[in-house]
Amino acid sequence: MTVPGPPWSSGTSGRRLPAWTRGLVAPVVVALVLLLLLPMAVGSSFGAAVALGAAVLMIALVTFGIESTAIGLLVLSFALAPMNDVRPVAALTFVTMSDVFLVLSVGLLVPMLITRTVERQVLFLVGAAGVLGLGLVTSVAAADPSSSLNGLLRLLVGALILPITFMLWRPRRDIVALLATAYVVGNSISVLQAVTSGLVSYEGRSIGLTRHPNILGLCSMLALTLIPFVLQELPRWCGWLVLAAAGVCGYGVWISGSRAALLVAVAMVLVYLVLSRSVERGLLLFGASILPVYLVGRTLSSGDYGNNILNRFAGGGSASASDLAREQLVREAVERFLSSPVLGVGFGDALEAHNIYLQVAASGGVLGLAFYLVLLASVVRQPLRLPARYRLLALPAFGYVLVGFITPLLWDRYIWCLLALPFLMSVPGTSADDPDESRTDVLEETA
Repeated sequence: MTVPGPPWSSGTSGRRLPAWTRGLVAPVVVALVLLLLLPMAVGSSFGAAVALGAAVLMIALVTFGIESTAIGLLVLSFALAPMNDVRPVAALTFVTMSDVFLVLSVGLLVPMLITRTVERQVLFLVGAAGVLGLGLVTSVAAADPSSSLNGLLRLLVGALILPITFMLWRPRRDIVALLATAYVVGNSISVLQAVTSGLVSYEGRSIGLTRHPNILGLCSMLALTLIPFVLQELPRWCGWLVLAAAGVCGYGVWISGSRAALLVAVAMVLVYLVLSRSVERGLLLFGASILPVYLVGRTLSSGDYGNNILNRFAGGGSASASDLAREQLVREAVERFLSSPVLGVGFGDALEAHNIYLQVAASGGVLGLAFYLVLLASVVRQPLRLPARYRLLALPAFGYVLVGFITPLLWDRYIWCLLALPFLMSVPGTSADDPDESRTDVLEETA
């Protein structure tokens, strides 16, 4: 005997609801959620913001579907990544709005991701497993295990979540260009805010929507490394907008006063010429450099340096005090490394040396540094294994490898979101799945 199912069942034994009735289910659910959130909205401005955000999210899910909504949230996360001073709550200095949108996006993708298999990225997985395993051992043996575990957790969350998520997801090809463009737009907004507001640090250097001038300089440099790829991928009519954004990001490097950002930006121009292998692009870059060189020469001839990059290179402004502080931090990091060269002293003070390699060596010892270098090598290698047009995505990775010698920034979202971008695309022969056309088209060469 067959027991009839409920009216909304897809079985043949029960009656189905009319189409117009089924169409009301989603709006009714949204209305109920809004009613449940109403008390929160009335209680405080923060609660009202949360309720409004939840309502917008529900409407987006009903209108566009889960994956499209997740893509939209991820685009917002990338756009806000260079604005690391934009936070949901001012008191939560370790949580940014970019983090919020990233968590929401990944959360929506989880049901889809758990049905996928990770690509055979042996180098990345070995490095990640080594950093995790050795980091746990080091943290347990550290003088302050809780502080070390906190630092290790931040490194793992910052450096591993996005690459692994992207390995599982592998969406359409145009998503890569969309996310890269969002980052450039977000950094441009931060630089323009610095120009219009005139807000500067205590050193007289612009900070934009970041927490420190060096972060503004680093994000601007990383955004510049995306310009060749974005210019290549977007429609031709967008070219002048992309070049305008490049000018804004270049100006962001200048007003930040970050010497590291400027040096690496110049080095990335040379790396770009090697990757592109184009005389035409070399001539274009030469022409584009005429105005900046003229402005630099004019500044030098006027003698009015202020606290900009040129004066800081000469040791003026805040550079002398900064250099002395860095030298002291390097000496302390070397002492910590020598006290435990094999396993390190833990990740509690992982951001103290202004050199990511020395910081990892002091925190995890020689073994920890070895696994971290394997992880970093896999990140640099990933875009170079893709078809020629996607090798330009290696520029942010090369930029971070170079700036790592003179920066303490180890696990921040505004860095690793760009290093993870190439993992959105499959490398031939590495996927255990049998992807459909929408996922294999990421490897097609287009004119």
